[in-house]
Amino acid sequence: YGFGDHISASQLDKWAFFSASQYASELVPDGLGGEEPRFSCNALIQNQDDAYKLINDLCSVMRVMPFWATGTLTVSQDKPADPAYLFTLANVTEEGFSYSGSSLKTRHTVAVVSYLDLETQDLAYEVVEDHEGIAKYGVITSELKAFACTSRGQASRLGDWLLYSENHETEVVSFTASVDAGVLVRPGQVIEIADPVRAG
Repeated sequence: YGFGDHISASQLDKWAFFSASQYASELVPDGLGGEEPRFSCNALIQNQDDAYKLINDLCSVMRVMPFWATGTLTVSQDKPADPAYLFTLANVTEEGFSYSGSSLKTRHTVAVVSYLDLETQDLAYEVVEDHEGIAKYGVITSELKAFACTSRGQASRLGDWLLYSENHETEVVSFTASVDAGVLVRPGQVIEIADPVRAG
């Protein structure tokens, strides 16, 4: 809605959106003894904004990445999934796999998440701490703005996700895939790597 002739309903991958909606609508603990949907979007958009930025803001609510593929706008969601493909030395170039770790400065241990509190009609802040990380690296704070979020529980889950991702997904692997393997994998999919150098 609101994109005029740029994106029509026929250009949306409705099955990818439906799958993301199912995950977003699952009931999870709200941190206050009750349950609520995993992701809720509560926004009033009343000013002009760059289309690309607005799409990404809306997608950030349910942790999805939008991308254009086969003539449609589709989304890839950060959620538990089975591996889509296995990469080995047989389907990558001769250079093989290259590994690098993330900087300690990028591993935040405290997340301060701002959200709209409907009772006070003002910004509220939810502080999420990784006590194990604080003991290891000290206090490294990240400030987040939860777009379209009016739930303290959802803000807390966003902070948990950030701290978990940065402190447990610390290694990056780079490689160049062969053409036949590369065309099968889409952005955001989970892959497996069988590297004899790292086996065991």
